[in-house]
Amino acid sequence: MDLLMECASVFKNLMNYQYRFTLGRKGKLKVITLGFSETDFHHLVGLHKLRDTEVARANRGAVFRAILSGRITYATIIKSTFIEEILSRLQTFPNLEFLLDHDQLVFRYNKKVYPYSSIESEFLLKMGDGSILDITFLFLDKTEQGIYYCRSFFPMERTDYTKEQMQYTLLKKEKIDIRSGVAAVQYDRLTPKNK
Repeated sequence: MDLLMECASVFKNLMNYQYRFTLGRKGKLKVITLGFSETDFHHLVGLHKLRDTEVARANRGAVFRAILSGRITYATIIKSTFIEEILSRLQTFPNLEFLLDHDQLVFRYNKKVYPYSSIESEFLLKMGDGSILDITFLFLDKTEQGIYYCRSFFPMERTDYTKEQMQYTLLKKEKIDIRSGVAAVQYDRLTPKNK
């Protein structure tokens, strides 16, 4: 399968789900719900960085649909002189659902720690174990409706963006199928275990 279409197919599947993270810090609980929208895909895979292509400037939803239909392919974007800037994202992106379904560390992201970065975000997930799957960062921000969305995604290269960030304890994680409303518990330290 075309690499770009593979990335879009993974994201299209994720659009059927939400993740609910129950976090704890200093005796207080914080619940964040992560959702997925077709317009988020463009930035997550780095298409905005391909400044010498029409794909970078085109309507984000239309680009996503064109990728799924095969009208925009990896062969289309590889012509960009900036393709090297996003190649590691594209290669890692097909693992996004796997990474979300497994262990991650959750941090409140303070941009002031990294003033040279343009990333605006409220939360940061550090995913992967560094051996089988590269350490990968997923930055989350909140919509006006209170649902969080993926603002940025990329594998760790030189900078560990979790340094000097405030870490939360993950207490519970659920993957909710939007179509059925069924929530699958993936991690739970809140519910008492039966003796």
